[in-house]
Amino acid sequence: MDVGRAEGGRVLVCEDNPLIADGWSAMLRNAGYTVVGPTPSAEAALEQVQRQVPDLALVDIGLLGGVDGVSVAVELASLGVSIIFVTADYRRAAEARHCATDILIKPVTYSALVGAIAAAFERKGKPS
Repeated sequence: MDVGRAEGGRVLVCEDNPLIADGWSAMLRNAGYTVVGPTPSAEAALEQVQRQVPDLALVDIGLLGGVDGVSVAVELASLGVSIIFVTADYRRAAEARHCATDILIKPVTYSALVGAIAAAFERKGKPS
């Protein structure tokens, strides 16, 4: 699987740390994906999804506001969005594994991030 280039799937970045969110967004754009967001909170992610439903979402567990990433992941998954948790909180991500395609533990390399996204698109039957 070539993780260098993709063909345009829409990926929501839901991460409260702006440096990490910007880094992931740059990696995704470099790999050929369309970035939706980034959004720092579950509320902002759900507002963004009302404007444009992504194919896949990268979701951190710890987000700004009163709602965590697990709650937004459950909501997004119910809309058919594939979820990849990217978090330092493996325990919470593992508890919510039922709604996620994959779990990546921070810090995440470019090849791990883009490879997990490509694999998720492949499982979903969409070109990566």
